[in-house]
Amino acid sequence: MRIKFLGTGAAEGIPSFGCTCQRCRVARAEGGHNVRRRASLLIEAAGHRILLDTPPEISALLNQAEVFDLSAVLLSHEHFDHIGGLVEFEYWNRVLPIFAGYDVLPKLRLTPRLESRALLSGFYPHTWLHFGDLKVMPFKVIHHVPCYGFAFEETGTRVLHFSDSGPELGNLHRHLLAGADVAIFHTPTFEPYRSHISVQGVISLVQEYSLRRAVITHINHHNLLHEELVERVAPYGITVAYDGLTLEV
Repeated sequence: MRIKFLGTGAAEGIPSFGCTCQRCRVARAEGGHNVRRRASLLIEAAGHRILLDTPPEISALLNQAEVFDLSAVLLSHEHFDHIGGLVEFEYWNRVLPIFAGYDVLPKLRLTPRLESRALLSGFYPHTWLHFGDLKVMPFKVIHHVPCYGFAFEETGTRVLHFSDSGPELGNLHRHLLAGADVAIFHTPTFEPYRSHISVQGVISLVQEYSLRRAVITHINHHNLLHEELVERVAPYGITVAYDGLTLEV
């Protein structure tokens, strides 16, 4: 299984539009891994390509990654930084299967042209979606609005993506973590935050569950610079994702 991080920024992206904070100034001046477009990733397994979330810059992200075909698009929730680029697929040159929770589907706004080419499918939590030998299970996480994480499984390999999960985890989450090869968390901030898990929260989970591999993404301009983050989490074996990072699992 291959995981490609197309964008790794939170809702504002880095540098944030109109912001002159120190982190945004560094991103503008130096570029590199401190520049983060909004979060989206690609899972490649069993001959399929699954796109998770469609931020506003998704067309540029897919062009840069040279992705010209998708088996499906999975949408985690209704917030603009996760679905704002869906209308970019208006000129996608093939049928587009789009999967979202039944409580998320009504929030999608499609143009007539995209509606004519989209195959909209609703899902319930804890039910499996099958793409050949790749299985995907959506599961609910705590957030402002209905929101889903995803478990990806292929031939004994499990990758978890917690989307915009808050710090509160249930028994199901903990059971999934116990057998995960990779767990990906959205961590806008380093210190505890009310609506998302923090980097410090992920460190605690790594210690509690001896996670094999944890990755943090969805990082905002109130967090540390990339190099500082890498230094702080390296002792715990945590990977700091950056735009374009590819992991083989």
